Amino acid sequence: MNKEKRQLELLLELLNERAQIEENIKALPVGYISVKQISGHTYYYRQWREGNKIISEYVPEAFLNATKRKIAARKEQESLLKAVKAEIKKVNRKIDKERTLTKEEVEELLQK
Repeated sequence: MNKEKRQLELLLELLNERAQIEENIKALPVGYISVKQISGHTYYYRQWREGNKIISEYVPEAFLNATKRKIAARKEQESLLKAVKAEIKKVNRKIDKERTLTKEEVEELLQK
């Protein structure tokens, strides 16, 4: 039972971490910085895709570094989210293999 409890606690911890990372990602901007040369002047744009359209938003040079840091932070969080999801799958397989929880219980936990 102690082993079952540890696995369940680990799963719940991973699910909470996934939720927190997803919240962090929502707060950070998507896209990339594009540099345009127009009439000898340099302009910076944050660009991202929505469906088949590329959306551009001008970024003043004063905000360029902050925007780049936020975009980089989002990419790091997305990478971390991928690793956490892989770990959740691994724990789920272990729980399923040992049958410590029913499949319905695991799916219920995943929905939270």
